[in-house]
Amino acid sequence: MTAVTVKPMRLPAQPWMEAYVLDYHTVSSTPTGDPYYRFDTKRTELGELLFRLKYRPFEDAVLNDIVDTVVKFLGTWQPPIDRIVPAPPSLARKTQPILTIARAVGVRLGLPVCEGAVVKAKPTPQMKNVDDWTERQKLLADSIQPGPGEVKGKVILLLDDLIESGSTLRCTADVLLKRCGAKALYALVLTRTK
Repeated sequence: MTAVTVKPMRLPAQPWMEAYVLDYHTVSSTPTGDPYYRFDTKRTELGELLFRLKYRPFEDAVLNDIVDTVVKFLGTWQPPIDRIVPAPPSLARKTQPILTIARAVGVRLGLPVCEGAVVKAKPTPQMKNVDDWTERQKLLADSIQPGPGEVKGKVILLLDDLIESGSTLRCTADVLLKRCGAKALYALVLTRTK
């Protein structure tokens, strides 16, 4: 088990107390001209691990390296959290990578994971495919809703695997703070698009 090298980036401070993205997801993506292998994509170390976890889910070492990386960063950052809430997944998958990561981080840190604190009440397209900011906000407001997981009065770590604009993360944070009654919220995202 080994933590990988990351280049953390701080996100603007609202609506959370503090938030970070650990690294970019990709370094480059070059068209190949091949219809079956359309892009030659180079990823960061963490981006590659996340890609492998999502699309080759039977590699246990990949999960352990991701969790080691998250736990090492949290040990340095030390946000005063008492619950972990995974962001609601954007796509339905047999195994949800962010839930798997959140559970493993929770075990490692001895913290409860509130998987149902926020839910996606109805499906949405992936936000990276919705160019209009206003439309994104409307889709998310209709979709992300409080769930049965109890976070009232708790200090939350909102955990997500990948962001582009951060609109889903912000909407989820707003629901946790304003509608679920979380006392405070910190956010950590594994990777971001360029």
